[in-house]
Amino acid sequence: MNMKKTASFLLIIYILMAFPASICFAEKEKIQWQSYDTGIKMIQDQKKKGFLHFYSDWCKYCKIMNNQTFTDSKIIEYLNKNFISIRVNAEKQRNVAQKYGVRGLPNTWFISEDSTSLSSQPGFIQPDRLLTMLKFLNTDSFKNMKFSEFIDKQEQKKTTIQ
Repeated sequence: MNMKKTASFLLIIYILMAFPASICFAEKEKIQWQSYDTGIKMIQDQKKKGFLHFYSDWCKYCKIMNNQTFTDSKIIEYLNKNFISIRVNAEKQRNVAQKYGVRGLPNTWFISEDSTSLSSQPGFIQPDRLLTMLKFLNTDSFKNMKFSEFIDKQEQKKTTIQ
């Protein structure tokens, strides 16, 4: 009986070691990036706002934004729930970058439900700052207040809660 238990135990250990951790455990959630054409169509069909991010493979701050901002769980969750996220390599899709007047990278655009541009933000964006920007646009607060007013209201809410 002990021999069967030992053999079973060793078999289980062997199986667990044979498979990579990513198969055994759920992978970390990622932003659901779309291509430009697919994303614009999804924005129009789903009547959701769009998040359009331009990058290139050689861009240092694009890589930092990819590794810091786009791996933040709050950003991933908020984008996946509330926006259609589009990622465009500005070097490979120069016509799209030119359409938006992209001159420096990274460059981020926020798109309305009818696929027209609402606003843009050049350069690297910290996760907390981007989350505030996303909330400002998603809640349509931009229609009746300035971004600085929105930030003040967010700070007041934090202070009241604490």
